[in-house]
Amino acid sequence: MQTQTLKNAKAAVFLYRSAVCLLILPVACLVWALQTYPPLDACWLCLSLAIYGWPFAGVLFIIAVGLRGNTPDHHLEQDTGFREAHGH
Repeated sequence: MQTQTLKNAKAAVFLYRSAVCLLILPVACLVWALQTYPPLDACWLCLSLAIYGWPFAGVLFIIAVGLRGNTPDHHLEQDTGFREAHGH
């Protein structure tokens, strides 16, 4: 059971980082395109890349959150430890 949780956590980290890279990709494209194309064309190119890439990044974020494995039991353990540490 714990190995499966570890695999899910690793997959969640991978998906989360992939989604962040997809969010940053239009900015990197803009830096490149401003040196290659006129500014208006570069902006349209990066906007179109963002329009098509960001929804996919959102899907990756949602899947990563689902694989993260934060269960209510885990929250209860954290809350209990917090209460004990603060004398409640």
